[in-house]
Amino acid sequence: MAISLAQRASEPVTLSLNVLRLLQYAANVAILIGAHLIAVQVRLRLTWGNPLGAEYEAQPPLFFLIIAVAQALAYLLASWAARTPLRRWLTPRSQFRLLILGIGLTVLGTLWLLPDLSQLQLVYFGVAAAVVGVGGIVFPARINPQQDSGIFFMHLQRLWQNRALLGLWLRYNIQTRYSQTVLGIFWIVLLPLAMSGVLALAFTQFLRISYDVPFIVFFLAGLVVWQLFSSGIFGGMNAILSKIGLINQVNFPREIAVLLVIGEGLVDFCFTFLAFVVVNALNGIYPSATWLYLPPLLFVLICFTLGLMFFLSSLSLMIRDIPQLFAVIMQLLFYLTPILYPVQNVPEQFRFIFIINPLGLIVQAFRDVTVYGRAPDALSLYYPLVAALTLLYMGYAYFKANESRLADFT
Repeated sequence: MAISLAQRASEPVTLSLNVLRLLQYAANVAILIGAHLIAVQVRLRLTWGNPLGAEYEAQPPLFFLIIAVAQALAYLLASWAARTPLRRWLTPRSQFRLLILGIGLTVLGTLWLLPDLSQLQLVYFGVAAAVVGVGGIVFPARINPQQDSGIFFMHLQRLWQNRALLGLWLRYNIQTRYSQTVLGIFWIVLLPLAMSGVLALAFTQFLRISYDVPFIVFFLAGLVVWQLFSSGIFGGMNAILSKIGLINQVNFPREIAVLLVIGEGLVDFCFTFLAFVVVNALNGIYPSATWLYLPPLLFVLICFTLGLMFFLSSLSLMIRDIPQLFAVIMQLLFYLTPILYPVQNVPEQFRFIFIINPLGLIVQAFRDVTVYGRAPDALSLYYPLVAALTLLYMGYAYFKANESRLADFT
C-alpha cells in the first residue's frame, strides 16, 4: 500500500507569466519586510551608532508602504526597460536585480518621507535585504537554473499528494520503535529527566550557582527545544543514507525521508514537553495564557531545523566527514546557547553572540513563555523568523536540485 501511494502520478502545475511576476513581487516585498525587521532588531540591540532620541520610531507604518510602492516602481521600470537597450540588464524576470533596485528606491523614499528614521538602520536594512536576496533568489537559481516558481509549486503539490505515505510511514516507525521494549515511550523522557536531576545537583549543590527559578525547570525549558533541534540535525544527516536501498527502487518524493525524522522528533517533543509540564507543576509553575505563543515559536524552530536538515541530508552523502564535523559544532553550539545559564549572566561584550544565534533567541522566548509566564520579546524573534524561512527555502531548493544524484554517492 505504501509503495502504491508513493508511485501516484502528479499532475503538472502551470503558472501564467502574470502570476509568476506577482509571486516574484510578493517574494521581493516579503524579503524587504524581513530585512527591515532584522535591521530594527540589530539597531535596538547593538549599541553602535549615535544614541536614539525620543523621536525615534522603529517601525513607522509609512515605511511598509514605501517598500511596497518602491518594489512596484522597480517592476514598472523593468517593464519599460524591456523595450529599450537596457533590457539586457533589467527585465521583469531579473528578480534579484529588481530587488536591488527596490532597495535603492526604498532608501531614497525613506530619506525623503521619513528623515527622522535612523540612517544606520537603513544601512542594516540594505545589507540584510541583499544577504536574504542572495540566499532566497540567487542561490536557488545558481544551483538549478531550471528551477522557477512553477517547478517549486510542482514539488510541493507532489509532496501533498503523498501525504498519506508520510503519515503511514511515520506511524509505522513510531509503533515499531518501542514495540519490543518494557518501558516504551518512557524512554523518551527518562534521559532528559535524569540529565536534569544530575545537573541540578551539580549546579545548585556543588557549584552553588543561584537561579531565580528551580534549576530543573530552567534547564528543561531549554533542553526540550534543544532535543528537537539536535534530533533533527543528527537524524537528518542519516535520513537519506539509511533509506538509500528503498530510494533506488521506489519513486516517491525524497524529502519524505527528511520529514520523517522531524515527525519522529515532534512525537518525542510532545512526550518530553508533557514531562516538562509535570515538573513545572510540581514546582508551582502552571500553564497560563502566554502559552498561546508556543505554536508560533515551535513553527520557527521547525522551519530553522528543517532548513538545516535538507542541506545536511544531501551534504552528508557527498562529504562523509559532515557527521563528524557537526558532532563538534553541535557540542559548541550547546554551550553557546543559553540552556544551562541565563543570558543576563553573560558579560555585555559577549551578548552579540546570542543576537546572531537564532536558536538561543528561540530558547529564551520558549523559557519566557513556559517558565516566567510572560510574552516573548517580539523584537528578538524577528531575526530567527526571517533566518528560519530563508534557510528552509534554500535548503529545500538545494535538496531538490541534488535529488536525482543522491544514489550516485552511495
